[in-house]
Formats: sequence, structure tokens, C-alpha cells
Amino acid sequence: MDFINETTAITGLADTIIKGGVSLYNAIKYIYSLSESDFYNVNIKDAFKVVLNNITDTDSLQALGLRINDVTCGEMQNDEYNRVLPLIVYSFAVRIPTLKTVRVNDDCMSDDQLYRLYNAVMEKGAENYNDLIAETFLETKYLVRKGKKLPPFTADWYKTYIYTCVPSLAEITNKNMFLLGFSDVLFAMFYSCLEEELKNKMLEYTADLPEETK
Repeated sequence: MDFINETTAITGLADTIIKGGVSLYNAIKYIYSLSESDFYNVNIKDAFKVVLNNITDTDSLQALGLRINDVTCGEMQNDEYNRVLPLIVYSFAVRIPTLKTVRVNDDCMSDDQLYRLYNAVMEKGAENYNDLIAETFLETKYLVRKGKKLPPFTADWYKTYIYTCVPSLAEITNKNMFLLGFSDVLFAMFYSCLEEELKNKMLEYTADLPEETK
């Protein structure tokens, strides 16, 4: 793809993916906090709307009065749960080859550009801890090249990690069941919005320069 500035485009797209990962990571904590004292004061639909309309705003839910602290989500304030963030970013990174289907002026990103973007995201801290996520960059690339449908983006790996590595969230409690229920919906909807955001960014980085700057 003929970007105005390829380095700027790769860096910008990588930053969007990283910010999206942090935003989803924080959103899980913020929405989990709804099961505390604020549960009946905030409409869950409003929380979803704020998150999905601001997917690169890592703290958008503060606007609803929600807070991340040891009281509202103490079960998530530990080293084990912190690994969720690099896992989220990795789950986004392995799907970078899907950007090959985005065409601008009958042009698309080259395999080299996609690989550079993947490496840029990985270098910023993405990690597949214990190979928890089965998808890989190369497998996604193969499916896209063959025109095959990708598996849906789900929270399955997240729930597996919770059950195996975060015992404080694996107990059968109202709060934890609430967490697992909304994560299924949040992950799918968030990834769909991230795809649109990345497409918009690509359009931005390939927009024609003003005549006086050419």
C-alpha cells in the first residue's frame, strides 16, 4: 500500500492496536467494578456504548464514575492477572493479516508491511503466555490468502486463563459469573470496532497530500 509515510503508518497502526489492547484490558476491570456498589447506578448498556465509541481511550469509563482500585476489582490487582494485557494485544496482533482485505484505490498492504506491523506490535509487549492463544500470524495469513473464513474473535482464551491462572476469579461468585458473561459479549464487539478503527487509520495514512505539499 502506498502510504504517505510508511514508517509513520506502521507506527500509527501499531499504536492503535496497543491502545486498543489497553482499552479492552481496562474496560474489563471497569465493567467488573459494576458488580460492587455501583452495580445499580450505571446502566451496562451505557458502559458498553462508551467503551465501543472510544476504543483507543484507555480510561473512557471514568466518565461514568467507575474506578479501578483494590475495592472494586481487587481480584484483578495481581501479577497473574496483569498477564492478560500482553495476551490481549497478542490476540489482536495475530489477526493483522486480515488488513490485507482492506483496499484503498485498488491497493492493499503488502505482506512485508503486514509483517513489519506485526513485529512492531510484538516489540511493544505483546506475548502469548504459555501458548494460551492457538491462533498465529502465519495461520491467519494462510486463511486470508485462501479466502477462508477466520474463527470468530471470542473470549475463550481469556476464560481459560482465568480458570487456570487466576483462582480469585475462578471461584463461583456473583461477581465472577458476571465477569465471564460480559466478557463474551465485550470481546466480540470490541474487536469488530477495532477492525473499523484500523481501516479508518489506513485511509488516513493513504489520504492524498495537499497540492502545495507535494
